[in-house]
Amino acid sequence: MKDSSIAAVFNDTRTGRLVVCLKNDRTAVGSLGVWVGDNPFDFVMPITLCQVILLVLLSKGLHYILRPIHTPKFICSIIAGVLLGPTCLGNINELMLGAMFPQKQSLVLNTLAKIGTIYCVFLTTLKMDVTTTLKAAKRCWQFGVFPFFASFFVTATLLSSYSPNGADIHRKQLSLYNFPNVFTLSSFAVISESLLELNLMATELGQIALSSAMISELLQWITMELQFNTNLSIDFFLVFLTGACGFGVLCLLIVKPLVNIVVERTLPGKPMKEAYAVLILLGPLVMAAISDSFGIFFVMGPLLYGFVLPNGPPVATTIIERSELIVSEFFMPFFFLFVGKRTKLTGIHGHWKVALTVQAILFLGCVVKVIACAIISPTYKIKPKHGVVLGLILNVKGIVELIFYSRMNKLGVIDTEVYSVAVMYVVMITSLCIPLIKTLYRHRRVCITPSIQEGRVRTIQNFNGNTEFNIVPCVHTDQHVRSMIALIEACNPTTESPIKVYAVHLIELFGKSTPFLLPMTRSNRKTFSVNYPNTTHILRAYENYTNNSSGPVNVRPYINVAPYRNMHEAVCNLAEDNSVHLLLIPFHLNDQSLASHVAISMRELNANFVANSWGTLGILVDRFSVLSGSSSNLSFHVGVFFIGGKDDREALALGIRMLERANTRVTLFRFVFPTKGDSRFGIYGFVGNEEDTLERTLDESLIDEFTAKNDYSSDVIKVVYHPVVVEDCIQVLEAIRGMESDYDLVMVGKRHSMGDFREEEMSTFMDNSDQLGIVGDMLASSEFCHGKAPVLVMQCGERRVKQLEKLRHGHVSL
Repeated sequence: MKDSSIAAVFNDTRTGRLVVCLKNDRTAVGSLGVWVGDNPFDFVMPITLCQVILLVLLSKGLHYILRPIHTPKFICSIIAGVLLGPTCLGNINELMLGAMFPQKQSLVLNTLAKIGTIYCVFLTTLKMDVTTTLKAAKRCWQFGVFPFFASFFVTATLLSSYSPNGADIHRKQLSLYNFPNVFTLSSFAVISESLLELNLMATELGQIALSSAMISELLQWITMELQFNTNLSIDFFLVFLTGACGFGVLCLLIVKPLVNIVVERTLPGKPMKEAYAVLILLGPLVMAAISDSFGIFFVMGPLLYGFVLPNGPPVATTIIERSELIVSEFFMPFFFLFVGKRTKLTGIHGHWKVALTVQAILFLGCVVKVIACAIISPTYKIKPKHGVVLGLILNVKGIVELIFYSRMNKLGVIDTEVYSVAVMYVVMITSLCIPLIKTLYRHRRVCITPSIQEGRVRTIQNFNGNTEFNIVPCVHTDQHVRSMIALIEACNPTTESPIKVYAVHLIELFGKSTPFLLPMTRSNRKTFSVNYPNTTHILRAYENYTNNSSGPVNVRPYINVAPYRNMHEAVCNLAEDNSVHLLLIPFHLNDQSLASHVAISMRELNANFVANSWGTLGILVDRFSVLSGSSSNLSFHVGVFFIGGKDDREALALGIRMLERANTRVTLFRFVFPTKGDSRFGIYGFVGNEEDTLERTLDESLIDEFTAKNDYSSDVIKVVYHPVVVEDCIQVLEAIRGMESDYDLVMVGKRHSMGDFREEEMSTFMDNSDQLGIVGDMLASSEFCHGKAPVLVMQCGERRVKQLEKLRHGHVSL
């Protein structure tokens, strides 16, 4: 048959060679335009651009429609690819499918899909902190081993015993050697991305899931290598092993040292030079080409390349910031188109019974994994319900599984029908697991500790003055350290009541996918000083303070790297585990040095602290960093504004502790609501039910304790008490405006319990009342002391109070 692309064939009389002249096919490039009669869909470039546009629009539309049932973006992209492939579009109109996926464009689509896969795998591994995860895996290895083998055994047994009579799907494709080790996989990369999307990355359950997935994936790789290599000859296996080892040596001895040189030449806290970033971004393509030349799966090159690169700043941060969006939103759609093109569910016609049976067996394997996690969970003091959630997380499928299935299809291990069943399995399992996880899990502690089972709220009021006072100060930058140190010093460390400080440096997780909260020690200080130089400066500041404090202060520094949206989880758990009395966080009030998105994220972080703190929370507003007073020889003036309620009592209790410090003066402003001719009102304000009466009694008792601290025999006045009579909320705010003085610190509670003090009336007029309260927002504004007075807003443990209230009514069982 004559090839239409051949224009002419003749013998060259001069050289005696056969010459074949081919037509210049412009359809391999681009159109000259409709104005000269070209049909754009006869050319490769317009078709390629049309494909990615349709895929992106369709996947975004599906995600918007399916968002109420919590369908992940990944699943929407797969469905969009299948709809544009032979399953849907080809079933409607073969001509339309031919126009959408012409044969001459298949090479371009396959190449772009592989490039997307290369960079997706590279970026995913670049985010991983394998060392930290493996260290954590030592304590929860059972979740990675037993669920994997339980699911593997059940799936292998059922598939190997299932014999579909009269089906064209060969039994070998349903046997032990080709299915269980792939379908029981819990990929670390997939689990990591899923936890980020579920906002569970920094939770205890998320950390356990990551460690378990790491162990499970190692076991999966071992079983897969045993499976495939048993069918290879010894000579081929040795050649393959030599190539793999040589490639690993190339990465470790050449690539890694070169990248380390780049890190050393980059100034701390600064991004990489553009030339270095370009060279590193070329690396995945180079490594993929080398691994393919060595006879290794081309994805293994960028995978190992991502592992050897240092995660975190400056390398991973710069690379991910500059490439992640274009890879996920432009190159990956070609991969989903590639998957959709290969998936042909209509080709299963006549074998649906076999396909559904296989799906049921695979689904049963997932159920077994969930049951295994639920059975193991009590050994780690985890509720079985959370064990079920962990099993669901380990069953989530993603891009890694699709890469495996595509590889097996290309090698002929599975045919198109089985490949289509595998893609359908990924869609069904992930679409089922993600909504169940969001429904069953609500960001609670999964490991029950003795401190959680305490029967009272831990407050400063209940603190025994002769024991250690525990504080957790959190800072984002070294600019906050001075204020925190001054506040710690103001809390009066003494020999009878020393202060234990768990200083936490909060860093946004970027450039890695494994969050961590680790103590700073001599062994890891050098490592952190390279990736997080500000942490070292903060540590030195606290060390200098401990050497110059007025009393015994023991500082244990921590570094917390996590996404802002769940950074509070690890810190709140740290405070709970160490019976911390006061958790301090900075408040960013119109900080122009921060980017808008960072400022918004920090405000959301503070809101999470407010909602989830177990003990007393202090929000420090020090806009101009004027809070100081680390020397006990200097006078320190504290103003406390008291309306009533547990939050105000916490502020006053801290003020009473500060009174014990030399040269500290505390002025208490007590706002009193007069009698209004109603039996519910007493001389000091609202008197309602028994609970309100108890609140008022506690207020009066603490105020009496404060006034009793006054030493009338001394010439120095340290205790000042001013009752202020007001009618309503507006008069409270007006009175505050007239109370300006030279305060070194002002303290107030976030919420107030007083009959005529209705915060709802004023909250709509205040910018930060949701976190600081009405009075706190007023004190932090420019209307009070021109905004220069440092303000500490106190809140009693919100989460513990709610928990105990539910326990009283029998709604929560620990």
